[in-house]
Amino acid sequence: MKKNLLIILCCFCLGKINAQQENAFSQYHLNPFLLNPAAAGSNNLHTIFMHGRFQWTGLPNSPKTALISYQAPFGKIGLGATVFSDRVASLRRFGANFAYAYRVRINKYTLSIGISGHYQRFFLDNSAIDGLENPDDIIVNDAMNGLNVYDANLGVYFSSNRMYIGFSVPNLVQARLNTIGTNISTISQLTRQYIFTAGYRYLPEKAMFSVEPSILLRKVETLPFQALLTMKIGMMQDRFFTAFTYGTTDIVTMTLGYQILPEGKIAYSYDYSLGEIYRYTGGTHEMSFVWEFGKDNVKRAKPTKRFKG
Repeated sequence: MKKNLLIILCCFCLGKINAQQENAFSQYHLNPFLLNPAAAGSNNLHTIFMHGRFQWTGLPNSPKTALISYQAPFGKIGLGATVFSDRVASLRRFGANFAYAYRVRINKYTLSIGISGHYQRFFLDNSAIDGLENPDDIIVNDAMNGLNVYDANLGVYFSSNRMYIGFSVPNLVQARLNTIGTNISTISQLTRQYIFTAGYRYLPEKAMFSVEPSILLRKVETLPFQALLTMKIGMMQDRFFTAFTYGTTDIVTMTLGYQILPEGKIAYSYDYSLGEIYRYTGGTHEMSFVWEFGKDNVKRAKPTKRFKG
């Protein structure tokens, strides 16, 4: 336990927590708002999105994420909010962001520019002091009290009923992480990211299925370039859908979803990695529930209209 705590404290103090600064989602294509504040209200519906991710199941203290978001259009304005919680061993992260998007209609397209304020709190929970000889150590206490970090995200989103293109910059300010302990100095900071997303929905005439290829490109300044390529197929007038995703980090994902109600749908994803770590785990699981309501929901029940224009 002491060794595990030492590793956590070293990561915490030296700022090597980039992997936990931004959530990773295999189901990015279900809710673009999670990656781009400018996508708030882009589907012209009030949308509640609840999400859980359980990474590397079977390994002790593996990462877990829970999230809930709400977004909606209000005329030319889109508003949204997200609250989330992460846990990796004894290291916890709680966060929230509030997004504002200004939307301009250009013929059949909509251009949005959005910004969000971002709050995160990093801390160690009580399990971190189990078995410690000196649980009152100043470094341990400071780590348990945690860090409060504020930053901003900026995004642009261009979309229609058929397609979308988005670009966002999380951690725009690259806020400095506070010092832990009175005698420790660190130049740690949140790492700026650059995220590009694009997708296109295609519905052949009189067909019983739809096809939606999409891509996510992510560049974290301190990490290698990453890409996710997804092919989503809808059936039964999009009441049932499946998606296959390949990631350049050697991850393959399969997603299944079903519209259980006119306003609600559920989705499940399983990540399998071609890397060594998945030999010792049960894979990564994601589950989502999406509730969409509003005046446009009737139109969305008619897939042929959704793909016009």
